[in-house]
Amino acid sequence: MWTRLGKMREYKRNERMTRAEFEAFKLIKFRDLVRHANRHSAYYANIIRQRDIDIEACAPTDFPVLTKSMLMANFDAIATDRSVTRQGIAEFLAHSTDPNDLFLDRYRVIHTSGSSGEVGYFVYSQDDWARGTAQGLRRFTPGPKRTRRGRFRLAFYGAIGGHFAGVTMISPARQFPANLTVDVRLCEVNDPLPQVIAQLNAFQPEMIFGYTAAMVQLAAQQRAGVLRIAPIILTTGGEGMTRNDKEILESAFGCPAVGGYGSSEHLMMGLTAPGRDTMILHDDDVIYEVCDDHCLTTNLFNRTLPLIRYRMSDILWPRAVSSRPPYLEIESLIGRSEQPPQFVNRDGATDFISPHTINEIFVKGVTRFQMQLQGNASFRFVICLDPTLDDAQCDAAVAAVQRRLREILAQKLMDNVRFEVVVAADLPVNPRSRKFQLIVAAPAPAAPAESVEGVA
Repeated sequence: MWTRLGKMREYKRNERMTRAEFEAFKLIKFRDLVRHANRHSAYYANIIRQRDIDIEACAPTDFPVLTKSMLMANFDAIATDRSVTRQGIAEFLAHSTDPNDLFLDRYRVIHTSGSSGEVGYFVYSQDDWARGTAQGLRRFTPGPKRTRRGRFRLAFYGAIGGHFAGVTMISPARQFPANLTVDVRLCEVNDPLPQVIAQLNAFQPEMIFGYTAAMVQLAAQQRAGVLRIAPIILTTGGEGMTRNDKEILESAFGCPAVGGYGSSEHLMMGLTAPGRDTMILHDDDVIYEVCDDHCLTTNLFNRTLPLIRYRMSDILWPRAVSSRPPYLEIESLIGRSEQPPQFVNRDGATDFISPHTINEIFVKGVTRFQMQLQGNASFRFVICLDPTLDDAQCDAAVAAVQRRLREILAQKLMDNVRFEVVVAADLPVNPRSRKFQLIVAAPAPAAPAESVEGVA
């Protein structure tokens, strides 16, 4: 609590700064982080020594770029607590699906494949977490007017059965003391759509927070009169919200729709500006370096797993002058945008699977994966395995992926959908965009290195 209150006081001070003063203040925080990393992270201590970096005068550009592959390859050396290891987290995630479970009873963990298709782990101490989530307490506009008394009803529509970014950030609101003022209902995005609609109609949320593509699916049900709710505000996340998405949501529900920007690496990062198509980046604790086809980010609040010049595939287009100084304002955000695959279920109805459900699959030993669609009744699931696995471990990983896919399909009443799991040495990027895509149309059949055919 005290850490969050301290951050709120810091935000108030920051809002009175010029951009130059703000950046100078962040540079002081950066050097403090570097001092910490030099003492406790073997990886960064080695970089500082090899590059002869002056800790008292350094800037992020003195350090090399850090990719997710490099993070995972050097995870144990980057972490500032020697008890935080890649193997330990893999074991923890293999047995824990409750986002409130703490690794070693003191660290919050988020895992994701993100936009690269590679699995990544991100770890936060209790203080890291308090600093990173304090952005959710600040208010830039007056709150929507309520017509009800009692606890504020908030529904989250996303993946809820694991250590995923969205549910991990929202779940603490279900605990004391937050639950005294907020009533949170978690709706699983992989449940059959009619089941979710029934939950929302019964709960009547005042606010819905969910993945953009999934929220658009709800909007169609609201327009059709199947979903009958009257929220006073919508917040989307997980994917960018286009102007068309915003118009669809606001027209269907008759209330404002706000686009949120967050990540597993940096938690809460920004919100769309009120009454504008632009987005305000709350960069109190993130230093951005904007590049043509990606951005480099330096996290100032995570002292357990320091991320200096971490490469993200998001493309940012900053405005020359921000409407809310000293913060950055961007014209648009281009990040992951995957089309939800649609299949005909066992009852003959068409339903969707959220890309996040696929993205957030975790199987120990699987380092990368991709869903390749073969129409509305089958798909191929291509995986890359840790090269250190022996034959028995490889077989176990393939069986675990097959089992997880069966669970996902059965939950959606899609156990009629056929699939095969294919092991590959690598996964290609889109030849046109040069970006990796999680969900693609299946290429022409080829002889795979190994495949296991199945049905849910």
